[in-house]
Amino acid sequence: MKTIGMKIKELRRSKGFSQSDVAKKLGVTSQAVSKWETDSSLPEMTMLPDIASLFGVQIDDLFEYSTEKRYESIEKKIEYGKVLSNAEFENEESFLLGEMEADLTNHDAISLLADLYRYQAENLKKKAVRCAKKALELRPNDKGDINNICFGSDGKLFDWEAANHHELIEDLYKILRAEPKNIRIYFYLLDNLIDDGRLREAREVLKESVQKNPNTLNDFYVVFIEEYENGFEATKEAYRKLVEKYPEDWSVLFSVANTFSHHEEYEEAIRYWQMSFDCMPKPRYTDPYASMALCCIRMGDKNRAADYYKKQIELLRTDWNTKYSAEIDRLQDKIEQLQA
Repeated sequence: MKTIGMKIKELRRSKGFSQSDVAKKLGVTSQAVSKWETDSSLPEMTMLPDIASLFGVQIDDLFEYSTEKRYESIEKKIEYGKVLSNAEFENEESFLLGEMEADLTNHDAISLLADLYRYQAENLKKKAVRCAKKALELRPNDKGDINNICFGSDGKLFDWEAANHHELIEDLYKILRAEPKNIRIYFYLLDNLIDDGRLREAREVLKESVQKNPNTLNDFYVVFIEEYENGFEATKEAYRKLVEKYPEDWSVLFSVANTFSHHEEYEEAIRYWQMSFDCMPKPRYTDPYASMALCCIRMGDKNRAADYYKKQIELLRTDWNTKYSAEIDRLQDKIEQLQA
C-alpha cells in the first residue's frame, strides 16, 4: 500500500514533472514537495483538490493507506509537530477508536490514541496562552487572563490543594497494586510524593522499590528525600559521592545534574549532564543538551547556549534520524534569537 507521499511521487514522475515544477504550480516550496514524498510531512487537506487536479486524478486516488501506514502517518504528525485542525483530529480519533473497538486488546491503537489526545491537548493549551496574552493587552491585570497564561504554560501553583498530586498518586498506587510488573511506577510515585512533602510515605515506597525494583536510582532517591528534609547544602556532598560511585551511570548522573541546576549550581550541573550524555547508550536523549543550553542562558552566555542547541539538532539528525520536525524548527528559532 502506498502513502499519499509515495502516490504524489509516482504521479509526478508519470507526468515528467520535477519537484520544482510541482512546487511552482501549487505555490509551495520544493522542500515542501520533497517532505511530502519522503513522508516527512503531509500536504494540507485544503491543497488536495489542487494536487489531484494537477495530476488529473480524483482526490480519493491520492489515498492508498494500509492500516500499518495509517498508524505511521499519525505517529509522524505527532513527531513532526503538525498542528491538527479539528477535522483532522476528529478523523484520526475516529480511526483509532474504530481500531480499538474492533480489538479491545490492541495496545498500539489505545496507546497511540492516548498520544493523540495528549498532543492535541498540548496544542490547545498553547492556543489558550496566545489568546490570553492578546486579551491581557486589551485589559491589563485581568486575573483570568493571567491564570490562563500561567496554567496553560504549566506554571507553578501556590495553593496547596490545587498543587498537590493526590489523585495522580492514588492512581499510581492502584496501577501498581493491580499489576506489580509496572515497576517503573515506583519512581513516578516517589517524585510526586516528595513534591507533595509526603516524605514518610516516600521512604516506605523507596524501601519497597529497593526490594522489587533493583535500580541504581534508588540510591539517588535516598539522598533526594534527605535533601527535602535537611536542605541542599546539607546533602550536596552526598550527591557528589553518588557521582563518584556511579561515574558511568547516565540516569544517576542526569538526576544529580537536575538537582544542582535547581539550586543555581549551573556549571557543576553542566559537568554532570555532559558526563551523563557521554555514557548514554544510543540513541541518546536530547535532554542533556537542552538543559545545558538553558543553564548557559541563565548565566548570560548566549553563544554557548546556541552551541548546545546546535548539538541538540545534530543529535536529532544522527541518533534519531530526524531531518525535519517542529522541534528542529523550534531549536533553530532559539539559535537565531540568541545570535541576533
